Amino acid sequence: VYNIPLGGGLFKGPWAIGGSGSSYIYGFCDSTYREDFTKDQTVDFVRNALALAMARDGSSGGTIRMCVINREGVERLFVPGDKLPQFWDKH
Repeated sequence: VYNIPLGGGLFKGPWAIGGSGSSYIYGFCDSTYREDFTKDQTVDFVRNALALAMARDGSSGGTIRMCVINREGVERLFVPGDKLPQFWDKH
């Protein structure tokens, strides 16, 4: 995976993130991602990373739309705002 951030440069790594909420989740991604994830584990990882970023970033949207792209084709996934993972108690 190659990442070309707005400031320039070219970085190769096992994953790449970008956008206004990305600075909030680098630690999560570094500590959580594993090369041997299954497809379902990868989807959970992405869903959790996006939900964490969205919770801290006022410019992020309220839903998650992602695509799984593999040899079988494209699978579109949608997580509505009321189904986003939560990592804290609302009380």
